[in-house]
Amino acid sequence: MTASVGRLNGRRAVVLGAGSGWGRAAAVRLAREGAWVAGVDPNADALKALSDEAAAFGGEIVAFAAKTDDAAELAGVAERLGTAPLDICVTHYLRADMKPLADCDLGVFADTVRFNLVGPVVAVKAFLPLLKRSTAGAVVHLGSVDGLYGNPRVPAYSASKGGLVALTHVMAHEFAPFNIRVNAIASALTDQFPDDADDGVEPVTPSGSRGVADYIRQLNEATPLKRRGAPERWAGPVAFLASDDAEYVTGAVLVVDCGRTVITPGTA
Repeated sequence: MTASVGRLNGRRAVVLGAGSGWGRAAAVRLAREGAWVAGVDPNADALKALSDEAAAFGGEIVAFAAKTDDAAELAGVAERLGTAPLDICVTHYLRADMKPLADCDLGVFADTVRFNLVGPVVAVKAFLPLLKRSTAGAVVHLGSVDGLYGNPRVPAYSASKGGLVALTHVMAHEFAPFNIRVNAIASALTDQFPDDADDGVEPVTPSGSRGVADYIRQLNEATPLKRRGAPERWAGPVAFLASDDAEYVTGAVLVVDCGRTVITPGTA
């Protein structure tokens, strides 16, 4: 695909965590479908590469280097966007710590929950005034199947993504009067996890890389479709939820997991 397919022509979007992984893939897909995209991420170099990629296929992704969990910095981004309506807001927050509860550092646990759960609230509050100006606003949170069932390998991550499910329902109810739809994606393993520690996403901090690799291999073997998808596999569902094709969908959590949830819930 080298040109816009037009489903999002004329729409304006902001993608938080656009420098890598799911966020990067979502930003590219929205731009390919015709949206003007503001990519927000603390990694300025990653955003420059993203903007260049979009320009190569005729899309437009404008870089805004900012911490995605910093209210003041995001308020600055919103101010720079001006007064034009914002139609789409995609939140991508990923921080995980592979420590069991008995051994976890409470500070790290709290930071993980704050980033993954409070971060999306910070983002939506920053851009809500512009979303309210749209006639068809859409918020899409990038979550996880670990937020549906819990995963003993990543308790803080599971708790934060579980909270995001409830938050999606609450936001959908609260913002409905403004014709803003709010939905979430529940993803499973991708090429983003846990190998992208240097690409702008908050790093995964496993107890040992070999243990992580073995764990991922175990999950892939147990997953029905038996493959570990690239982040682009989630970009299509994000574009769907952001588009008029999903105009009757709000408060939903769309599971996109290669069949993971049809096995024993949790870690398998």
